[in-house]
Parts: sequence; C-alpha cells; structure tokens
Amino acid sequence: MIILLIHASDFSFSIKEKAIKNPEEPKLQSLQKQNVLVAFTTVEKGDDEEIVERAVKEILNVYSQVKASSIVIYPYAHLSDNLESPSLAISILERMEKKIKESNVEVYRTPFGWYKQFMINCYGHPLSELSKRIRHEIEYQKSDELSICEKFGFPSSPHAYFMRNAVLEFLRMKSNALSITQDEEFGESEISVIYKEPLGRRLPCINESPHILVRVKNKIEGIPDSFSDSKNIYQIVKEGKGYFEYDVNLLTYYFILSSQKESPPVLPLWLSPIQVRIVPVKSEFVNDAISIAEKLNARVDIDDLQDGLGGKIARAGKEWVPYVIVLGEREVKTLSLTVKVRKRSEQRSYTIDELNREIESEDTLRLKSNLPLMLSRRNKKYQTLK
Repeated sequence: MIILLIHASDFSFSIKEKAIKNPEEPKLQSLQKQNVLVAFTTVEKGDDEEIVERAVKEILNVYSQVKASSIVIYPYAHLSDNLESPSLAISILERMEKKIKESNVEVYRTPFGWYKQFMINCYGHPLSELSKRIRHEIEYQKSDELSICEKFGFPSSPHAYFMRNAVLEFLRMKSNALSITQDEEFGESEISVIYKEPLGRRLPCINESPHILVRVKNKIEGIPDSFSDSKNIYQIVKEGKGYFEYDVNLLTYYFILSSQKESPPVLPLWLSPIQVRIVPVKSEFVNDAISIAEKLNARVDIDDLQDGLGGKIARAGKEWVPYVIVLGEREVKTLSLTVKVRKRSEQRSYTIDELNREIESEDTLRLKSNLPLMLSRRNKKYQTLK
C-alpha cells in the first residue's frame, strides 16, 4: 500500500462519471472540509489485515501531529502499477475507514471507481506533504550458514542463475505442469511465476534480486513448509486463495543447506551446475577431453587451467562437482574412465555409457549447462569458488 498524505486547509470533491465498469455504489457524492488530512491511497496486491493495521496507525499518527479536524480516505490508483483487484481494494479501504472510526475520529471515504473533481489547498508546513509505503518486510538476520550461498556467488553468478532456474523447473515437474505463465489466472496444467524486487535487507539466496515466487493449484508433496538455520525460520510455502505459493529463493537455499550437511557436501544431481569435470593430467590430453565431453549426456566442463593435478582436483572439490574424470594416457587409449564419485567418496572405472546411464537415472530435469566447456573461458571471478 502507498499513501500520500496532504494536510489541507481546504479540500472538496464531487463525483463525475464511472472510471471502471462496476464502480462502488457511492455513499458520498461530494464533500467540502477544512483543516483535513487527505490520505490518497493505492491498494496493492498482497495488502491484508496487517497492512490495514499499519496504514491506519500511520494515518492516525500524522493526524495527531498536524492536529487536523478530520480525515479523508481518497482511493488513488496512480501511485503504483501493482494494483489489487477493485473488489479487494474496496474491502481494504472499507476496513481502513472502519478502524479509523473506531478511534473516534471524524473520517470520510470517497467512492472507488469514479472520476472525481477535487480541489485541495495544502498548508505547506513541514508535515503537510508525506508519503508512506506500507508492505510486508521480513528482516532476516545474516546467519553463518549463508556463507554457502556466497560460495556459489549468489545472487549474480552463473551458478546462482542455474540453481534458481533448476529449482523453478523442479517445481514445474513436481506439479505436473505442462507450461509456465506469469498471469494471475492460471489453470491446473500451469504454474504461475512471479518476479518481485526484494524488500528489506539484501542477503544472498534468501533475500535477493530477483525474488521468484511460483504459484501452483495443488500442494507439492515432499517439500517442507518451512525450515530454519541458526538465525532465522524460513517459510517456503504459503497458502493463497485457490493456490499454493512457493518461494524459489528460499527453496534454493534449503536444498543447498541440506546438501552442506552431507559428508562430503554434494548437491542433488539435477541442481548441480556442473555434473562432470574432466581433468586432463597433461595439456596434450585436452583435445581428448573435448571428444569425451561431446559423448557425455551431462553438464560437463574441462579444467584446462595451468595447474597441477592436485590443484585441479581440489578446485573440483570446492565446487562440489559430483563426478571428476582424471584423464591420463591409459584412459585415452582404453576409454575406461577413472572417475572420482563425490557422493560415495570412491574412485572407480566407468565406460562412457555407464556414466551416462547413472547420471540420466538421477537427473530427471536434464537441463543444459550455462557455463562454458573450458574452465579457462569462465569469468575469472568464478574459476575457483570459495
């Protein structure tokens, strides 16, 4: 909700004609008042009883400070492009009027959905023009666990982009949706994706841009409603009128945090930006690595940086890469791949077909990589994670 408060020495209005198809039935055709606090009010999507309480508190506080004689609530749709539906907006405005009356204050409300002529004469003192934005803001504390999001470069790294998109696709798959829309109205076979700017303190993963919400018709099994870390409780799922809303940012953090608790930490294969890293023992095997990469049905890259084998394996470990192929002369000749499997903390031999089958059985999303094949072509900032 956005409110523009004007303390006016004189204010008057009269209705002219309908501005929408089904406007509110006007209880007040016109009004003329002196020493009045006019609250030009835009009701936004998501405004609820808590917002009404806070808005009324703000209005009454200014009313008391400027010592006005009355209050006028004036519907004003020009302060936001995130407008609530007319029926819900009228309901919100009615509740505001009722609560102000309960404080024994003289209050008037101009009708919603009409073109109105008005005249206003602002006093011009320091408190005579004020704007207030009232919205839901959750102030999360920064926990030590959030360093895991910083490790993967949230909010702006290629890893962060991939993970958020993977979680969105995961929700689409789990809900059996056939398509994605951004419309408020959506069907059983769709999910509605909403992008918002975050409110309050910016923190990696949990409160960053973009803030992505997914609405589905039926609740998705296997996803917790909430979870916590050492500082905060996070609500992943909220129930709306005819839908369930999932917070993609919080769900992404939930998956990463859960993965960190594994020994060793490992992401679900569908969520891992890189599933296979090929580590050539010598630079002369890079072309062979490219040939193998082309045969793998996975998100794969090649560590072609000028570094020793130990450094390359350690780098893959920092990135939690699930499968690391150590490519030497024997592997090139036999195509029997020596693979370090992070999840099982083991090293074993695979054929290319065996590795493909294992990855395909665990990754039902099959998303494409958004990272270059050669590690040297990554932005240097993301060549080595923390």
